[in-house]
Amino acid sequence: GLNHKKNIYYVVKKDAPDYKRLIKENKKHILIFNSLREKLYFLHSEVVLKTHEGILGFFGFKQGIERTLIRDIFNAEVMEIQHGLTIQNIPQYQNRLEDNIKLYFIASKYEEKNISQEEYGYDKEQIKLTGIARYDGLKNNDQRIILITPTWRHNISSPSLEHGKPREHNNIFKKSKYYEIYNSLINDKKLIECAKDNNYKIIYLIHPTLSAQIDDFDKNDYVDIIPAIGNMSYEKILRESSLMVTDYSGVQYDFAYMRKPILYFQPDELPPHYDSSLDYEKEGFGPIIKTSSKLVEELCNKMKDNCRNDNKYIERANNFFAFDDYNSSKRIVEEIDKYLNK
Repeated sequence: GLNHKKNIYYVVKKDAPDYKRLIKENKKHILIFNSLREKLYFLHSEVVLKTHEGILGFFGFKQGIERTLIRDIFNAEVMEIQHGLTIQNIPQYQNRLEDNIKLYFIASKYEEKNISQEEYGYDKEQIKLTGIARYDGLKNNDQRIILITPTWRHNISSPSLEHGKPREHNNIFKKSKYYEIYNSLINDKKLIECAKDNNYKIIYLIHPTLSAQIDDFDKNDYVDIIPAIGNMSYEKILRESSLMVTDYSGVQYDFAYMRKPILYFQPDELPPHYDSSLDYEKEGFGPIIKTSSKLVEELCNKMKDNCRNDNKYIERANNFFAFDDYNSSKRIVEEIDKYLNK
């Protein structure tokens, strides 16, 4: 939607839920993943904006001879617009050399501190504090929903076999502590009663890497169990939720951006699989809770209080985000123009 002299193209899989909508809105500027047209446009592009590491795979170039043959004819400037914030310590994915990244767009001085570490490999002028584009649509539309959305763990998901392909069901998942804790939480009688009494709905959002495990969970009439794949819209769920329960998920930042309350549920039995540069005690956007019973109690208190956020955590969010004006896309485009004009 930005006024721009460049031809801008968006890559999408033909079987993606958004494909029909995108084709209808702007057919000329949609490239179908893995098609010859998409690969040729990629090789002729001036700039590629990416959200994940492994850029050649996301354009359909297979490992081996195919990638070897195109290496010296792909000369676009690669820039990172992120699918979440780089707060976790993940130089193995987000280092500069992985995709020869020229500019890295961020939303917070905390990210800058993290990716300025030597192992990421960025010079100061490559890191641009602009806000991130996906936040431009994050406007609160509270629909009295409690959102429970933990992140995944390597040891309970099936391996990733192919770019963009859902992981397969893992038979040992039901034997894990992770399953035990969350299955019992979403079926907790006291929690369900509190939600009914205070007119709240509960959504349990399963992380995309664990979406194949949806049928392992015990169902009840009051909790919607939704896998974060297919036509599920993160933006819609985040806008409509009143409060988030998470352990370490990156969507906490999207939620904090709207200054809505977060409860961190971090049982000792489920340690994170990435180190975070965020000190949850001093800089987190909500209290840290270690047990299910304490979490249920705290959730009931919050629902009785209309899920009002504490000033302390609003202040922390104010300090964390550089911008909250919904103009990040504009700043990103300006920085790209500046870079190209150099």
